[in-house]
Amino acid sequence: MYSLVLLMVLLIEPAAALVPAGSTWAAGNLADLSIHGAEADSTMTVLPVAALTVQPILVPSRPNRTSLIQVAKNVAERPKITVPSGIFFLFVAIAVIGLIAILYLLIRRSAESPGGQKKPKNPVPGNATVIEKPGVPAPETADRYPGPAVQFPPSLEKRFLYPEFIGEGGIARVFRAQNAKTGMIVAVKVPVRFNEVTGTHFTRDIVFWQGLDHKNIIRVWSSNILPVPYIEMEYAPSSLADIPLPLPEEQAVKILMGIAHGLAYAHEKGIVHRDIKPENILLTADGIPKITDWGLGKAIGDTRQSSMIGFSPTYAAPEQIAPHRYGRPGGTATDIYQLGMLLCEMLTGAPAFQGEGMHDLNTAILEDTPVIPRWNGLHREELEKIILKCLAKKPEDRYASVADLIRDLEPMQTLPG
Repeated sequence: MYSLVLLMVLLIEPAAALVPAGSTWAAGNLADLSIHGAEADSTMTVLPVAALTVQPILVPSRPNRTSLIQVAKNVAERPKITVPSGIFFLFVAIAVIGLIAILYLLIRRSAESPGGQKKPKNPVPGNATVIEKPGVPAPETADRYPGPAVQFPPSLEKRFLYPEFIGEGGIARVFRAQNAKTGMIVAVKVPVRFNEVTGTHFTRDIVFWQGLDHKNIIRVWSSNILPVPYIEMEYAPSSLADIPLPLPEEQAVKILMGIAHGLAYAHEKGIVHRDIKPENILLTADGIPKITDWGLGKAIGDTRQSSMIGFSPTYAAPEQIAPHRYGRPGGTATDIYQLGMLLCEMLTGAPAFQGEGMHDLNTAILEDTPVIPRWNGLHREELEKIILKCLAKKPEDRYASVADLIRDLEPMQTLPG
């Protein structure tokens, strides 16, 4: 019963607020709604329904917004697309390989930039060694290092710092560099191309050169065939080819005596050089001559036919041009012949044989009598006889040994000024 009364009160209160002030209906009827004692148990006054006017309560509408949590939940409930793990890793591997390739090309292009290269001083020597394999000419353009003609092998850049190109011969080029471990300035010899002829040359260089230790022979510090063939050797700032000729008698004899002592030592070790020429005689800062490049060397008495024919045209001995006529160049006589040719050029400024082309030059070496230009000197006659004896056509008519040549030169080693 109390609940029903309370409900009626709640309904009457908003209606009373709508009755105009001073209305007798409102005053009398609101008083009659009072509940007193026991009458509340059986009697109550009810207003007519038509007398009540209830205004609806307006509730502001909210836009239909979806919360972030609901969005995330909807996304999570969507069906998922799965990719096999093998295909995923394949895509990742391809992307990584592509990135590495791009980085490599950028680094390679930067390393090969010619901006840091210096212009070669003397890229092609005047007396290049002619090397060929019988029946199979060596290719001139194949198997070279990529990029600039004077590029240092990238695989050696960590071992040798600041490489600088200083010269090139028939099959090899030489760089001045700094050994990364010792800090010493050295010369590094590397091949121009990679083929059988070059491999033979470098093998001989390593085999014959490493065992030689003499003050008139360039010392080899290290060598290897991997990662690329190279020879690390003593550095000398110039060569005999860089000196203007002719030279005074005293200087020419002094230089030749040093070369002869180096060859005599090598002959004692059972090795001949067979390519003595100005480009292969290096000079230290003190003017000491040192023999380099033993790639055409050979063991004395080795009668096996070589797969490589090599000589410098101007300095070639008759047996190197026509071995069927004068015998194979396997003894000391070839080195003695080239010593005589070197002495002739140092004293006169010109070789003993000349020709318009290779054929004429070879014919002169094989057939003609040596022509020794005259020079002014105290010992011209004695030195001319020594030269002619060294240049004899037949090997047996030359000096029997380098020691005999040294003995004839010793009286002229110290000449009056």
